[in-house]
Amino acid sequence: MSKTYAAQNSRHVENMGQLSSDLMTGAEAIAEFMFGDASDANRRRIYHAADKLGLPTFKMGGTICARRSTILAWIERQEARS
Repeated sequence: MSKTYAAQNSRHVENMGQLSSDLMTGAEAIAEFMFGDASDANRRRIYHAADKLGLPTFKMGGTICARRSTILAWIERQEARS
Protein backbone atom coordinates (compact mmCIF):
# COMPACT_ATOMS: atom_id res chain seq x y z
CA MET A 1 0.00 0.00 0.00
CA SER A 2 1.47 3.36 -0.98
CA LYS A 3 1.93 6.15 1.56
CA THR A 4 -0.38 8.39 -0.49
CA TYR A 5 -3.18 5.80 -0.52
CA ALA A 6 -2.75 5.18 3.20
CA ALA A 7 -2.93 8.91 3.95
CA GLN A 8 -6.03 9.34 1.77
CA ASN A 9 -7.69 6.30 3.35
CA SER A 10 -6.87 7.61 6.84
CA ARG A 11 -8.49 10.98 6.00
CA HIS A 12 -11.53 9.16 4.57
CA VAL A 13 -11.98 7.15 7.78
CA GLU A 14 -11.54 10.31 9.86
CA ASN A 15 -14.17 12.13 7.76
CA MET A 16 -16.58 9.21 8.23
CA GLY A 17 -16.24 9.64 12.00
CA GLN A 18 -17.02 13.32 11.63
CA LEU A 19 -20.00 12.53 9.40
CA SER A 20 -21.48 10.05 11.82
CA SER A 21 -21.30 12.59 14.64
CA ASP A 22 -22.80 15.31 12.40
CA LEU A 23 -25.56 13.26 10.78
CA MET A 24 -28.99 12.93 12.38
CA THR A 25 -31.33 10.26 11.05
CA GLY A 26 -35.06 10.56 11.67
CA ALA A 27 -37.35 13.29 12.92
CA GLU A 28 -36.85 12.04 16.48
CA ALA A 29 -33.09 12.72 16.42
CA ILE A 30 -33.56 16.13 14.78
CA ALA A 31 -36.28 17.11 17.28
CA GLU A 32 -34.09 16.02 20.18
CA PHE A 33 -31.24 18.16 18.82
CA MET A 34 -33.37 21.24 18.13
CA PHE A 35 -35.86 21.14 20.99
CA GLY A 36 -34.29 18.85 23.57
CA ASP A 37 -37.33 16.58 23.36
CA ALA A 38 -38.55 14.15 20.72
CA SER A 39 -42.25 14.34 21.58
CA ASP A 40 -44.85 13.73 18.87
CA ALA A 41 -45.49 17.47 18.67
CA ASN A 42 -41.79 18.26 18.20
CA ARG A 43 -41.39 15.58 15.53
CA ARG A 44 -44.33 17.16 13.68
CA ARG A 45 -42.63 20.55 14.06
CA ILE A 46 -39.58 19.13 12.27
CA TYR A 47 -41.66 17.96 9.30
CA HIS A 48 -43.48 21.32 9.21
CA ALA A 49 -40.22 23.30 9.37
CA ALA A 50 -38.69 21.18 6.62
CA ASP A 51 -41.75 21.55 4.39
CA LYS A 52 -42.75 25.17 5.02
CA LEU A 53 -39.86 27.03 6.68
CA GLY A 54 -36.85 25.80 4.74
CA LEU A 55 -35.28 23.66 7.47
CA PRO A 56 -32.40 22.00 5.58
CA THR A 57 -33.12 18.28 5.50
CA PHE A 58 -32.77 15.48 3.02
CA LYS A 59 -34.08 11.96 2.63
CA MET A 60 -32.13 8.71 2.77
CA GLY A 61 -34.61 6.19 1.53
CA GLY A 62 -37.80 7.40 3.14
CA THR A 63 -36.14 8.75 6.29
CA ILE A 64 -35.72 12.47 6.97
CA CYS A 65 -32.11 13.35 7.80
CA ALA A 66 -30.10 16.46 8.58
CA ARG A 67 -26.61 17.50 9.58
CA ARG A 68 -26.10 19.24 12.92
CA SER A 69 -23.67 21.70 11.30
CA THR A 70 -26.15 22.59 8.55
CA ILE A 71 -29.01 23.10 11.03
CA LEU A 72 -26.82 25.35 13.20
CA ALA A 73 -25.81 27.43 10.16
CA TRP A 74 -29.49 27.70 9.14
CA ILE A 75 -30.42 28.92 12.63
CA GLU A 76 -27.63 31.50 12.51
CA ARG A 77 -28.97 32.78 9.17
CA GLN A 78 -32.46 33.01 10.67
CA GLU A 79 -31.09 35.00 13.61
CA ALA A 80 -29.19 37.36 11.30
CA ARG A 81 -32.40 38.14 9.39
CA SER A 82 -34.31 39.20 12.51
